[in-house]
Amino acid sequence: MAMVDRYKKSGGFIQLLQVIETCGLKKREQLMKIIAEETPLWADAINNKMLTFKKIISWKPEALLEITAQVNFLALCTAFKSLSVDELNELLEKVGSQEKRRIENQMKDLNPAPNEVSSCIVKVLNETRILLSSGALKADKIDSNLIIPEDFESSLDSKGAVSKKSNINEDIKSHISNASSDSNVSNGVNSLEVDSLRKKIVELTQQLQNLKKDNAIMLDKLDKIKKIA
Repeated sequence: MAMVDRYKKSGGFIQLLQVIETCGLKKREQLMKIIAEETPLWADAINNKMLTFKKIISWKPEALLEITAQVNFLALCTAFKSLSVDELNELLEKVGSQEKRRIENQMKDLNPAPNEVSSCIVKVLNETRILLSSGALKADKIDSNLIIPEDFESSLDSKGAVSKKSNINEDIKSHISNASSDSNVSNGVNSLEVDSLRKKIVELTQQLQNLKKDNAIMLDKLDKIKKIA
Protein backbone atom coordinates (compact mmCIF):
# COMPACT_ATOMS: atom_id res chain seq x y z
CA MET A 1 0.00 0.00 0.00
CA ALA A 2 1.31 3.45 -0.94
CA MET A 3 1.88 5.78 1.98
CA VAL A 4 -0.76 8.28 0.82
CA ASP A 5 -3.49 5.62 0.40
CA ARG A 6 -4.62 6.05 4.00
CA TYR A 7 -5.14 9.77 3.34
CA LYS A 8 -7.24 9.35 0.18
CA LYS A 9 -10.41 10.32 2.00
CA SER A 10 -12.21 13.61 2.47
CA GLY A 11 -9.93 15.84 4.57
CA GLY A 12 -7.05 13.39 4.28
CA PHE A 13 -4.83 15.75 2.31
CA ILE A 14 -4.88 18.35 5.09
CA GLN A 15 -4.12 15.63 7.65
CA LEU A 16 -1.09 14.56 5.64
CA LEU A 17 0.00 18.19 5.28
CA GLN A 18 -0.09 18.58 9.07
CA VAL A 19 2.03 15.46 9.49
CA ILE A 20 4.61 16.77 7.01
CA GLU A 21 4.59 20.33 8.40
CA THR A 22 5.09 19.35 12.02
CA CYS A 23 7.86 16.76 11.72
CA GLY A 24 11.59 17.43 11.79
CA LEU A 25 13.48 18.45 8.66
CA LYS A 26 15.20 15.07 8.20
CA LYS A 27 11.98 13.13 8.71
CA ARG A 28 10.14 15.49 6.36
CA GLU A 29 12.71 14.90 3.61
CA GLN A 30 12.39 11.13 4.06
CA LEU A 31 8.59 11.23 3.87
CA MET A 32 8.57 13.52 0.84
CA LYS A 33 11.02 11.23 -0.97
CA ILE A 34 8.70 8.26 -0.40
CA ILE A 35 5.63 10.21 -1.52
CA ALA A 36 7.41 11.55 -4.62
CA GLU A 37 8.41 8.02 -5.66
CA GLU A 38 4.92 6.60 -5.07
CA THR A 39 2.62 9.43 -6.14
CA PRO A 40 4.37 12.41 -7.78
CA LEU A 41 1.11 14.39 -8.10
CA TRP A 42 0.58 14.28 -4.34
CA ALA A 43 4.19 15.28 -3.72
CA ASP A 44 3.83 18.30 -6.02
CA ALA A 45 0.57 19.32 -4.32
CA ILE A 46 2.13 19.02 -0.85
CA ASN A 47 5.14 21.11 -1.83
CA ASN A 48 2.81 23.72 -3.30
CA LYS A 49 0.48 24.00 -0.30
CA MET A 50 2.78 23.17 2.62
CA LEU A 51 3.34 25.83 5.29
CA THR A 52 6.88 26.78 6.28
CA PHE A 53 8.01 29.42 8.74
CA LYS A 54 9.83 31.27 5.94
CA LYS A 55 6.60 31.32 3.95
CA ILE A 56 4.62 32.74 6.88
CA ILE A 57 7.00 35.62 7.56
CA SER A 58 6.89 36.53 3.85
CA TRP A 59 3.14 37.22 4.00
CA LYS A 60 1.63 40.69 3.74
CA PRO A 61 1.40 42.90 6.86
CA GLU A 62 -2.34 42.26 7.31
CA ALA A 63 -1.79 38.49 7.45
CA LEU A 64 1.20 38.82 9.79
CA LEU A 65 -0.86 40.94 12.19
CA GLU A 66 -3.52 38.22 12.19
CA ILE A 67 -0.81 35.71 13.07
CA THR A 68 0.63 37.80 15.95
CA ALA A 69 -2.89 38.33 17.30
CA GLN A 70 -4.07 34.70 17.15
CA VAL A 71 -1.02 32.44 17.47
CA ASN A 72 0.64 31.78 20.86
CA PHE A 73 2.70 34.96 21.22
CA LEU A 74 5.53 33.51 23.33
CA ALA A 75 5.97 30.60 20.89
CA LEU A 76 5.90 33.03 17.97
CA CYS A 77 8.58 35.30 19.45
CA THR A 78 10.71 32.27 20.31
CA ALA A 79 10.38 31.11 16.70
CA PHE A 80 11.53 34.57 15.58
CA LYS A 81 14.88 33.74 17.21
CA SER A 82 15.56 31.51 14.20
CA LEU A 83 15.66 34.56 11.91
CA SER A 84 18.73 36.48 10.86
CA VAL A 85 19.02 40.13 11.91
CA ASP A 86 18.02 41.28 8.42
CA GLU A 87 15.04 38.92 8.27
CA LEU A 88 13.82 40.05 11.69
CA ASN A 89 14.19 43.75 10.84
CA GLU A 90 12.27 43.24 7.60
CA LEU A 91 9.50 41.49 9.51
CA LEU A 92 9.30 44.19 12.20
CA GLU A 93 9.02 46.90 9.58
CA LYS A 94 5.97 45.19 8.11
CA VAL A 95 3.96 44.88 11.35
CA GLY A 96 4.02 48.54 12.41
CA SER A 97 5.56 50.41 15.34
CA GLN A 98 3.16 49.23 18.06
CA GLU A 99 3.45 45.54 17.23
CA LYS A 100 7.19 45.98 16.69
CA ARG A 101 7.62 47.22 20.29
CA ARG A 102 5.50 44.36 21.64
CA ILE A 103 7.61 41.77 19.81
CA GLU A 104 10.91 43.37 20.78
CA ASN A 105 9.89 43.57 24.46
CA GLN A 106 8.96 39.88 24.44
CA MET A 107 12.11 38.80 22.59
CA LYS A 108 14.69 40.74 24.63
CA ASP A 109 14.43 38.40 27.64
CA LEU A 110 14.33 35.21 25.59
CA ASN A 111 17.37 32.96 25.34
CA PRO A 112 15.95 29.67 24.06
CA ALA A 113 17.94 26.54 23.23
CA PRO A 114 17.92 25.43 19.57
CA ASN A 115 15.50 22.59 20.30
CA GLU A 116 13.11 25.05 21.97
CA VAL A 117 13.21 27.27 18.89
CA SER A 118 12.47 24.27 16.66
CA SER A 119 9.56 23.20 18.87
CA CYS A 120 8.08 26.70 18.77
CA ILE A 121 8.34 26.84 14.97
CA VAL A 122 6.36 23.59 14.80
CA LYS A 123 3.79 25.04 17.23
CA VAL A 124 3.39 28.16 15.08
CA LEU A 125 2.98 26.07 11.92
CA ASN A 126 0.40 23.85 13.60
CA GLU A 127 -1.64 26.76 14.97
CA THR A 128 -1.48 28.60 11.65
CA ARG A 129 -2.72 25.50 9.81
CA ILE A 130 -5.63 25.27 12.25
CA LEU A 131 -6.49 28.94 11.64
CA LEU A 132 -6.48 28.33 7.87
CA SER A 133 -8.56 25.15 8.14
CA SER A 134 -11.16 26.85 10.36
CA GLY A 135 -11.39 29.92 8.13
CA ALA A 136 -10.11 32.27 10.83
CA LEU A 137 -7.33 33.06 8.34
CA LYS A 138 -8.57 33.56 4.78
CA ALA A 139 -6.28 31.64 2.42
CA ASP A 140 -7.62 33.43 -0.64
CA LYS A 141 -6.54 36.79 0.83
CA ILE A 142 -3.03 35.55 1.66
CA ASP A 143 -1.92 33.20 -1.11
CA SER A 144 -4.12 31.38 -3.63
CA ASN A 145 -1.75 28.39 -3.43
CA LEU A 146 -2.92 27.81 0.14
CA ILE A 147 -6.50 27.11 -0.95
CA ILE A 148 -7.46 23.44 -0.63
CA PRO A 149 -10.78 22.75 -2.41
CA GLU A 150 -13.30 20.21 -1.21
CA ASP A 151 -12.70 16.68 -2.52
CA PHE A 152 -9.11 17.69 -3.35
CA GLU A 153 -8.05 14.08 -2.80
CA SER A 154 -10.41 12.81 -5.53
CA SER A 155 -9.24 15.46 -7.99
CA LEU A 156 -5.61 14.41 -7.46
CA ASP A 157 -6.49 10.76 -8.11
CA SER A 158 -8.45 11.70 -11.24
CA LYS A 159 -5.47 13.67 -12.57
CA GLY A 160 -3.25 10.67 -11.86
CA ALA A 161 -5.53 8.35 -13.85
CA VAL A 162 -5.57 10.77 -16.80
CA SER A 163 -1.77 11.00 -16.68
CA LYS A 164 -1.37 7.21 -16.74
CA LYS A 165 -3.82 6.97 -19.64
CA SER A 166 -1.84 9.56 -21.58
CA ASN A 167 1.44 7.73 -20.93
CA ILE A 168 0.01 4.46 -22.19
CA ASN A 169 -1.33 6.14 -25.34
CA GLU A 170 2.11 7.56 -26.00
CA ASP A 171 3.68 4.15 -25.41
CA ILE A 172 1.34 2.55 -27.95
CA LYS A 173 2.09 5.26 -30.51
CA SER A 174 5.81 4.83 -29.91
CA HIS A 175 5.71 1.08 -30.52
CA ILE A 176 3.67 1.51 -33.69
CA SER A 177 6.01 4.24 -34.92
CA ASN A 178 9.09 2.15 -34.20
CA ALA A 179 7.63 -0.82 -36.03
CA SER A 180 6.80 1.34 -39.03
CA SER A 181 10.25 2.93 -39.02
CA ASP A 182 11.99 -0.44 -38.89
CA SER A 183 9.83 -1.63 -41.76
CA ASN A 184 10.81 1.32 -43.93
CA VAL A 185 14.50 0.76 -43.27
CA SER A 186 14.70 -2.97 -43.78
CA ASN A 187 11.65 -3.61 -46.01
CA GLY A 188 10.19 -5.85 -43.32
CA VAL A 189 11.03 -7.01 -39.82
CA ASN A 190 11.61 -10.40 -38.33
CA SER A 191 8.29 -12.15 -37.74
CA LEU A 192 9.18 -12.79 -34.11
CA GLU A 193 9.71 -9.07 -33.54
CA VAL A 194 6.35 -8.33 -35.17
CA ASP A 195 4.61 -10.82 -32.89
CA SER A 196 6.33 -9.31 -29.87
CA LEU A 197 5.24 -5.81 -30.85
CA ARG A 198 1.67 -6.94 -31.44
CA LYS A 199 1.53 -8.59 -28.01
CA LYS A 200 2.90 -5.44 -26.38
CA ILE A 201 0.28 -3.28 -28.10
CA VAL A 202 -2.48 -5.67 -26.96
CA GLU A 203 -1.18 -5.48 -23.37
CA LEU A 204 -1.03 -1.70 -23.44
CA THR A 205 -4.53 -1.49 -24.92
CA GLN A 206 -5.85 -3.71 -22.12
CA GLN A 207 -4.17 -1.50 -19.53
CA LEU A 208 -5.78 1.53 -21.14
CA GLN A 209 -9.21 -0.07 -20.96
CA ASN A 210 -8.67 -0.93 -17.27
CA LEU A 211 -7.68 2.67 -16.55
CA LYS A 212 -10.82 3.91 -18.29
CA LYS A 213 -12.90 1.63 -16.03
CA ASP A 214 -11.03 2.81 -12.89
CA ASN A 215 -11.51 6.42 -13.91
CA ALA A 216 -15.25 5.87 -14.41
CA ILE A 217 -15.49 4.25 -10.95
CA MET A 218 -13.66 7.18 -9.32
CA LEU A 219 -15.89 9.71 -11.06
CA ASP A 220 -18.96 7.79 -9.87
CA LYS A 221 -17.63 7.79 -6.29
CA LEU A 222 -16.93 11.52 -6.54
CA ASP A 223 -20.52 12.17 -7.67
CA LYS A 224 -21.84 10.14 -4.72
CA ILE A 225 -19.62 12.05 -2.27
CA LYS A 226 -20.85 15.37 -3.67
CA LYS A 227 -24.49 14.25 -3.33
CA ILE A 228 -23.93 13.18 0.31
CA ALA A 229 -22.21 16.51 1.06
